[in-house]
Amino acid sequence: MDVARAARTLLAESTDTPPPTGSLAECAELLGELQALVNVATALQDTAVVALAAVETEVAEDGTLAEVRHSNGHVALDAPAVVSGVMCVSAVHAERRVRDAVRRAADGPEGTGTCTGLGGLHAAMAAGRLDPYRAGVVAFELEEVPAEIAATIVVSLSEWFDREDASHLRRRTRRLLARISPDLLRQRAVRAREASGLRRWVDEPGVDTWLGTFPSEEACTAWAAIDALAQQYLTDGTCERVDRARAKALTDLVTSNATIDLQVVLTTAAGDPVPGAEAGRPADLVEVSGARAGEPVLVHRAWLDRAIERTVVSGRDPLGRPRLLPCDPGTGAPVDPTGELSTTAYRPSARLVAFVRARDQHCRFPGCSVAARFCDLDHVRPSPAGPTSVANLACLCRRHHRVKQRPAWRATLHPDATMTWTDPTGRTRITHPPDALHPISLPDTGTNRPPPPTNHSLVVPDGPHSALEHHLEHEAAGPTTCRAHVVRPSVPVAHDARPHPPPRCRTSTSGRPPF
Repeated sequence: MDVARAARTLLAESTDTPPPTGSLAECAELLGELQALVNVATALQDTAVVALAAVETEVAEDGTLAEVRHSNGHVALDAPAVVSGVMCVSAVHAERRVRDAVRRAADGPEGTGTCTGLGGLHAAMAAGRLDPYRAGVVAFELEEVPAEIAATIVVSLSEWFDREDASHLRRRTRRLLARISPDLLRQRAVRAREASGLRRWVDEPGVDTWLGTFPSEEACTAWAAIDALAQQYLTDGTCERVDRARAKALTDLVTSNATIDLQVVLTTAAGDPVPGAEAGRPADLVEVSGARAGEPVLVHRAWLDRAIERTVVSGRDPLGRPRLLPCDPGTGAPVDPTGELSTTAYRPSARLVAFVRARDQHCRFPGCSVAARFCDLDHVRPSPAGPTSVANLACLCRRHHRVKQRPAWRATLHPDATMTWTDPTGRTRITHPPDALHPISLPDTGTNRPPPPTNHSLVVPDGPHSALEHHLEHEAAGPTTCRAHVVRPSVPVAHDARPHPPPRCRTSTSGRPPF
C-alpha cells in the first residue's frame, strides 16, 4: 500500500508539468511506457481483488464478527458487492471484474482445483506486455477450456502479446483451439447458439440501444428482410440514411405482427389531488418512466397524447376525477399515504406486490439493474419487527438478497423510498427510486440542429469528411478477394427510382479476377 500511494503521488506531481516536447519517437516511447505502467498496475489490482475475495466475514461463537481468510481462489458471496463500492462500478461489472481477476491471478498449480491455465496472462500483464482488455479477450475465448489446454494456448500466444490487437488475438486463439481441440470450439458454438438473445437499454436521450445475438442462418434471413424494406424507405424518401432506414424497418416489421396493450398512469404529488397545469411551450419530447426497468425514456409528446386518449380510466376518486398515483414530492417515488396496501400477514397481497415492483422497477442494490419482475420482495427490517408495507418492502435480486443477509451489511429504506446501504468496510451508498413525478420536458424551439462550429480544435489535414467518404474508406473498402453476397428478397420499387449499379469486383495485382 505504501508503494502504491508513493507511485500515485509521484505520477500526480508529474501531471502538473507541461506536455513533453520531444521527438515523435520519444513521445511514442513515453506513451508505451505509460501503457506498460497501466498494465502492471492492473495486474497488481488483480492480486488485491483476489485477496479481497478470499476474506469472509463470519459470526463468531460469542456473537462478534470475525474475518476468516480462505485460500486464494475462494470468492466470498459479497466480494463483488464490496468491489462495486470501492471501484464505483455496476454490480455486473464488479462480478466480471472479480471473476477475471481470480481466473488470471489465482491460477493454482497444475492438477489442483484452482488451476485455470491463465496464469500466463497475469504474468504478461505484470511484465507490462499485455493490457487488461486484450487479456480479457483471450480469457473469454478460453472460458470453458480445460486448464492444460488453456495454458498451452497462452504460451503459444505469448510472442504476439507485444504487437497484436484484440481482434487478431481473438482469431489466433480460435485457430489454435480449433487445431488442438476442435470439439471444444464446436461445443462452444452450440452453447452460443442456444444462449442467443436480445437486450435493450436507455442510451442517448430519446433513443434505446438493442444488442442481439442470433443463430447465423436466422440472422441472415432477417437481415435480408430488414435491408430490403430499408432500401424501399430510402427510395421513397421516408429516411435519408440507410442506418436510420434499417432501424425503422426493424421496428415496423416487429410491430406490424404484434398486438400491444399500453397502460398509462398519471401521477401527482402526495396531498395534491389535482396536478397543476403545464406552463410554457408545449413539449416536443417528454420523459416517461415505467416503460422498462431502468432509466426513464424520452418519447414524442404526440405519441404519449395518443396513448392517453386510448387509455380506459380504471378508477375515479369520490369527486369523479380520474384516480391519480400519489408520489413523494421530493424523490417522485409512488407512495401509499393512507397505508391501505399494508397487511398484518407476512406475505404481501397481489396489489402490494404490484405497487412495490412498479415503484422500484429493478433491484435496489447499488448498481444492479435486474428487472423487478425477477426480484424477491424483501422485508428491509425483518418480520415481525418490520411490517409488510410499502415503507418496508424493496425489490432485491436473489444474489443481493443473500448479500443483505450477510454479517456486517446494513440496509435502510427511508420514507421517501431512498435506500441506504453500508458494506463491511463502512462505505455507504444510497440508491434512489425512479422519479415518476418530475419528468423532463423538452420543447421544440426550432433549434434541433446545432449551428456549425466556428472554431475547430482538431484540424483534419484532408477533411472534413462526408458520411459517404467515411463509408467508402472504412466500410466499403475491403480485401482484394470477393465475398459471397446474400440475395435480397425482391421488393416493389418506385417507377422513377434508378436501380443501384451492381457492385464491381476489385481485381488482384496480377490482373486476373481473384475468383
